[in-house]
Amino acid sequence: MDLTGDELAALPGVRGQIERITDDLAAGRNCVWLLPDHLVVAGYAGELHRAVLARSPEHVQVPEPGTVRAEPVPAQPSPHPLVTADVPLLDGFDDGFDIGWDLPGPRREQPPARAGGGPSELMTRLAKGLSVAPERAVDELTAPGAHWRPVIGIRAWLEPDVRHGAGGERGHDVARLVRALDAAVKDVGLLPEQRPRVMVTGRLRDLPPQLPDELELELATTSVHWWWGTVGRLDSATLLDGLRGTDRHRTVPGGTLLRTRVLRALRAEVVGELCGADLALAAELFDCWDGSDRSLDECLRASLAARAPERGADCPPVRSGAALQHKPPSALREAWARGVVQAWEGRPRLHPAVWHADGGEGRPDHLSVLVGQAQARVLMPWLEEARRRLAELALSHANRPARELVELYVRNRLKDHTTRPERTFLAAEASELERACLRGHVSLPTDERLLLAAVVRARNTLSHRQVLRDDHLDDLCAKLTAADLRWGRDT
Repeated sequence: MDLTGDELAALPGVRGQIERITDDLAAGRNCVWLLPDHLVVAGYAGELHRAVLARSPEHVQVPEPGTVRAEPVPAQPSPHPLVTADVPLLDGFDDGFDIGWDLPGPRREQPPARAGGGPSELMTRLAKGLSVAPERAVDELTAPGAHWRPVIGIRAWLEPDVRHGAGGERGHDVARLVRALDAAVKDVGLLPEQRPRVMVTGRLRDLPPQLPDELELELATTSVHWWWGTVGRLDSATLLDGLRGTDRHRTVPGGTLLRTRVLRALRAEVVGELCGADLALAAELFDCWDGSDRSLDECLRASLAARAPERGADCPPVRSGAALQHKPPSALREAWARGVVQAWEGRPRLHPAVWHADGGEGRPDHLSVLVGQAQARVLMPWLEEARRRLAELALSHANRPARELVELYVRNRLKDHTTRPERTFLAAEASELERACLRGHVSLPTDERLLLAAVVRARNTLSHRQVLRDDHLDDLCAKLTAADLRWGRDT
């Protein structure tokens, strides 16, 4: 099941980052948006880039390479017959002999010539989009009287791999344009609302390695945004909720309404917990998996083979505090670019292709831990509601005074437990209620005692980070459904 670019851009976390970038552009700052490689490979980067530009009323997209032919730069004539090419013309030089000669031509200091001669191919394409001469592009954008201050969109992954000189770096022309425009803005003294801005979207390897950190020092003129912690659990839940309308596993065989609701919620939560920030993998697994415990391992392996076959790579040691930053630490950036590690809900999260076992018997430990966590988030509210109702029933079926029951069985007592013991007893844990029943101090009806035993078993399993298997889930859902029907008739 494919995730469209519009669906990705509409998710809460992604939409929030797009809005932050838009706000920075509106405030007159250049923006660099760094994305993992897979977003470029899958085609999402172009749609995300367009989503940002569409929010700016004035913008220009730099044409793709190869769409504009660079014109040859004519040789510059000697500024004066007496000045040879080997003798530089020094502006402002005073030799003490002013005889009134004025050398022809402009006296404005020219920038140093680019290696290879003339403006860069990127500047030529930008000038074509602005309908100006390449050597005049920056001047036209920063002219004090100009009425058009566009956002200049650059898709860095489309730029040719041109490296200038020995040891040159990819993205040199992009960095040169950003710095040239920034310097011109400062030189002219434009206010933030009067500045042209550059919006660069690309991968880490599309730019010089040191550029993002250097640009972050220019707080007043440039913002760097990383796809690090951009998506979270809410994004996963929103995506999967939207996929339920086309879900081929929508009907749970032999299920009541409550059982169907619980199992569908469990399936979505487990998928989101396992796949983390890889939303395309989440959509694939959600479509493949029917929610049963026995088929999860096989479906996850098949989904990984279909959506993330290249991510089963090693990753440097990951510290728990790494995700608290707004960008991946330097040691993790290559792994982040490959999609191996990502920030998820304030914690660094390895891609499932890294930790999921390729073979061996039984369920991998990490898989069990994540499934147990997902089950706990879904089931604990249901278990707590059942525990509370059972505690209320236990008071009416008690064979001892409430004060004595509290003294015998309730460990965590409220401050007023001596004057209002019933209130403290209602907070008793499920295991404490079961112990009171086993000793004969509470005589719950048979169906309620069976439900209480199922609640205790489920809570114990989840609290020890273990997984409730299919048969236990079916039994628990059946008992919860029957109890809801009984309690509904009672009320």
